[in-house]
Amino acid sequence: MDITIPSVLKSLASAGTAAKELTAWWKRVKGDSRSLIGELKDNLTYLDIVADDGVDLGEVIDKISVSAYKRLSAAGFNFNTLKRNRISVYPSLEGTDLSSWAGKETEDLVESIYDKLNDLKIRYPHVHKNTNYRWNVRVNNIRKRIWLLLMHVRN
Repeated sequence: MDITIPSVLKSLASAGTAAKELTAWWKRVKGDSRSLIGELKDNLTYLDIVADDGVDLGEVIDKISVSAYKRLSAAGFNFNTLKRNRISVYPSLEGTDLSSWAGKETEDLVESIYDKLNDLKIRYPHVHKNTNYRWNVRVNNIRKRIWLLLMHVRN
């Protein structure tokens, strides 16, 4: 499936680049942030397997994790500590499905990523055969948000 990727995210969209960025970010942080970033990296790897390698989502859905996020959220973790600045206005995002993220806080983006991951984990096992759900589109939308988070933290 071919997806439209804003030019600001193209460097992260190539195979392995986002994983390398997540690993570099993971090495720079400690504690709770580190567990969340490690979970994000694993989740992105599973989503990449579905999107790039054609593996059925059902084969990896149980491996996608939201436990670190839920634990941190329940403990009142401030996800804005991952990057205190608001998401930049990237001109290449204009007119894309990611354009609404400009000016929002890091926490909003992290919550959105995990809301979508959790939704996949809940819905897919029960309605995976329903043709009204475009699972690959959902997977790619999550991937793009993770790439946006990486771009945001990197800048």
